[in-house]
Amino acid sequence: MRFSRDRRGQSVVVGTVILFGFLVLALGVYQVQVVPTENADVEYEHSQQVEDRFGDLRNGVLDAAATGSTRSTQIRLGTRYSSRTFFVNPPPVSGSLTTVESEGDSAIRISNATIGDAAHENARLFWNTDPAFETRSLRYAADYNEFRGAPRLTYEHSVVAAEFDDAVLLRSDQTAVADGRISLTALTGSVSANGVGRRSVDARAVSASDTTVPIVPDGGSITLELPTTVDDPATLATRWEERLPAGATAAADEASGTVRITLPNGSDPYRLGLSEVSLDTTGTTEPAYVVSVGSESAALGERVGVEVRDRYNNPVPDATVSFGGANRTTGDDGRAFFEPTATGSLTAAINGSAGPAYESVTFDVGGDDGGPGSRTFDVEWDEPDPVAVPAGSDEPLGVTVSDRLSGERIKGATVDFSIAPRPDNDGFVPDPPGTDTTEVDGRITVDVSANDAVGDRFDLYAATGDDADSILVEVTDEEAPTYEILSVDPQSAGTGNNIDVTFDVDTSNPNAQVKLQSISGNGKVEETDFFPVETQPQTETVKGDNQAVEVRVILYDGAGNERDRQTVPYP
Repeated sequence: MRFSRDRRGQSVVVGTVILFGFLVLALGVYQVQVVPTENADVEYEHSQQVEDRFGDLRNGVLDAAATGSTRSTQIRLGTRYSSRTFFVNPPPVSGSLTTVESEGDSAIRISNATIGDAAHENARLFWNTDPAFETRSLRYAADYNEFRGAPRLTYEHSVVAAEFDDAVLLRSDQTAVADGRISLTALTGSVSANGVGRRSVDARAVSASDTTVPIVPDGGSITLELPTTVDDPATLATRWEERLPAGATAAADEASGTVRITLPNGSDPYRLGLSEVSLDTTGTTEPAYVVSVGSESAALGERVGVEVRDRYNNPVPDATVSFGGANRTTGDDGRAFFEPTATGSLTAAINGSAGPAYESVTFDVGGDDGGPGSRTFDVEWDEPDPVAVPAGSDEPLGVTVSDRLSGERIKGATVDFSIAPRPDNDGFVPDPPGTDTTEVDGRITVDVSANDAVGDRFDLYAATGDDADSILVEVTDEEAPTYEILSVDPQSAGTGNNIDVTFDVDTSNPNAQVKLQSISGNGKVEETDFFPVETQPQTETVKGDNQAVEVRVILYDGAGNERDRQTVPYP
């Protein structure tokens, strides 16, 4: 029996096989060529994002160093690829963010320099101990699968450096030397993170650069020694020199792992600002030396003050100062004040009584009659000149007394008041307010009694020490608004070092305003802004719960002139 040979299905089968082969080939080409290219684009975009975030972190560190604040920056360590149905991706990219110390010298040093004459002697004595400032660098690197030539990023000394296999580039400008100022920040704390997700880096000021000191050359040109963890210090030094001011040079010391910046000598001293920023929760500032605030000569009844500074020349809050055995605590500005009770020498010391000379300041306290000669006073009326006083009323007027040299307000200054009528008056002369002393904030309020003769004018004088100020008082026919503080009740707010103050005021002026003050034991005053008088009683908040010994409410008219005040003890 014979069967016929039927070949009608062969072409379909062969065509299907060929088409399937082309499909497999196309898929293979896409997997080998297109998928890596697309993944390389994803990795490149991630690398650019990390560089941008490193710039943000750099700005956060500098801002924290300048303002004392905390700045947080999030960095995505790695990246993931888009999901694919028929194709295969490599594992997600993992990155690392770590703090690293230089393998050589890991401390910032300033050589061939000394403190200028404009600074306090104690600042110079402390500088002679050759302080050095330990610091670290922050480094980032990613293990990309496709993107070749991605840089390793390093932040140190205000610059972001991008390290390639054959080059080093700076991704930011430098702020270490600019406009006659040297600004150096020691980076401390520890960061160690690996993976794909996001990592938050918090730049927290340990010592903020509130204070600068003058430095001048001593035995050569001023040299800054900056530790680096960049693998090619020589190329990095070249990049530094490109961004330094004219006349400054940079060179690498590969043995010590530092970049040395040499500054040109000029006619004016450089201003040195130092700070420390931590990248974790560690780090504290300690008292290093103390300087006087204002004159080191005083009379009985006058306050003397000191400022406690750390090794970065910045104020130290909550430090204990012994004034001849009487302890005082510094405020947020690092300052503490004391009113001597006896004549002679008074020593203010930190860290005990037997420390180096730069840990103490000695004041010369004279008798009562030496006060005006030892201070230069500045007396000013608080109200605008001239001031209008309604006829037949008692108008409170304020005077502020301060030290003309330091600007510090003076407590306990004796102020003499006198009145001189203008020639065109009707002959009535109000009684002068007499003599009184300033309060802790350097202010005093006196009541001026006007006569009933509208249009009368007289000059009111306030004098203390070597200064006096006058104000022209004009009697008007305006009806005097009422201003009276009826009660003040301060209570701890419970959080945030705040005090909730409930007060009751009586005023007929719809534009009346109020300020709150808290006064600490060392004379530091915390003060609110103006806020309007609302439905009474009224509660507002002022800072100073942990330090205050008194709370004050001050009532003002719409122009900001003080009308009444009431001070109560706290707590």
